[in-house]
Amino acid sequence: MKTEILVDHETCGDPRECKKCLQICPGALFMMYSPDDQSNDPQDWRVDVAFTDLCTRCGDCVEVCPKGAIKIL
Repeated sequence: MKTEILVDHETCGDPRECKKCLQICPGALFMMYSPDDQSNDPQDWRVDVAFTDLCTRCGDCVEVCPKGAIKIL
Protein backbone atom coordinates (compact mmCIF):
# COMPACT_ATOMS: atom_id res chain seq x y z
CA MET A 1 0.00 0.00 0.00
CA LYS A 2 1.43 3.36 -1.04
CA THR A 3 1.69 5.96 1.70
CA GLU A 4 0.04 9.29 1.06
CA ILE A 5 0.78 12.31 3.23
CA LEU A 6 -1.62 15.22 2.99
CA VAL A 7 -0.80 18.73 4.17
CA ASP A 8 -3.77 21.09 4.48
CA HIS A 9 -2.11 24.33 3.41
CA GLU A 10 -4.95 26.54 4.61
CA THR A 11 -4.81 25.05 8.09
CA CYS A 12 -1.01 25.08 8.16
CA GLY A 13 -0.77 28.80 7.43
CA ASP A 14 2.74 30.25 7.26
CA PRO A 15 5.13 27.30 7.83
CA ARG A 16 8.08 29.63 8.37
CA GLU A 17 6.72 30.27 11.86
CA CYS A 18 6.62 26.60 12.85
CA LYS A 19 8.77 24.13 10.87
CA LYS A 20 8.03 21.37 13.40
CA CYS A 21 7.27 18.74 10.76
CA LEU A 22 10.52 19.54 8.98
CA GLN A 23 12.48 19.24 12.20
CA ILE A 24 10.96 16.02 13.56
CA CYS A 25 10.72 13.85 10.44
CA PRO A 26 13.41 11.13 10.68
CA GLY A 27 13.41 10.67 6.90
CA ALA A 28 13.54 14.41 6.11
CA LEU A 29 10.58 14.03 3.77
CA PHE A 30 9.19 17.54 4.11
CA MET A 31 10.24 20.62 2.21
CA MET A 32 9.23 24.25 2.53
CA TYR A 33 9.02 26.42 -0.56
CA SER A 34 7.39 29.36 -2.26
CA PRO A 35 7.23 30.24 -5.96
CA ASP A 36 9.70 33.01 -5.14
CA ASP A 37 11.96 31.93 -2.27
CA GLN A 38 12.36 35.58 -1.30
CA SER A 39 8.63 36.18 -0.84
CA ASN A 40 7.48 37.87 2.36
CA ASP A 41 3.85 36.98 1.74
CA PRO A 42 2.88 34.16 4.14
CA GLN A 43 0.25 32.98 1.63
CA ASP A 44 3.06 32.05 -0.79
CA TRP A 45 4.83 29.55 1.50
CA ARG A 46 3.94 25.85 1.58
CA VAL A 47 5.10 22.66 3.25
CA ASP A 48 4.89 19.59 1.06
CA VAL A 49 6.25 16.09 1.08
CA ALA A 50 9.08 15.40 -1.31
CA PHE A 51 9.65 11.67 -0.82
CA THR A 52 6.49 9.82 0.25
CA ASP A 53 8.04 6.49 -0.72
CA LEU A 54 10.55 6.93 2.15
CA CYS A 55 7.85 7.46 4.80
CA THR A 56 7.96 4.89 7.62
CA ARG A 57 4.48 5.92 8.84
CA CYS A 58 5.88 6.75 12.29
CA GLY A 59 3.30 9.54 12.70
CA ASP A 60 5.71 11.97 14.35
CA CYS A 61 4.73 14.73 11.90
CA VAL A 62 1.04 14.26 12.67
CA GLU A 63 1.64 14.35 16.43
CA VAL A 64 3.91 17.42 16.38
CA CYS A 65 1.74 19.59 14.10
CA PRO A 66 0.09 22.15 16.41
CA LYS A 67 -2.67 22.85 13.88
CA GLY A 68 -3.49 19.27 12.84
CA ALA A 69 -2.67 20.05 9.22
CA ILE A 70 -0.98 16.72 8.39
CA LYS A 71 -2.62 13.38 7.70
CA ILE A 72 -1.03 10.06 6.74
CA LEU A 73 -3.20 7.74 4.64
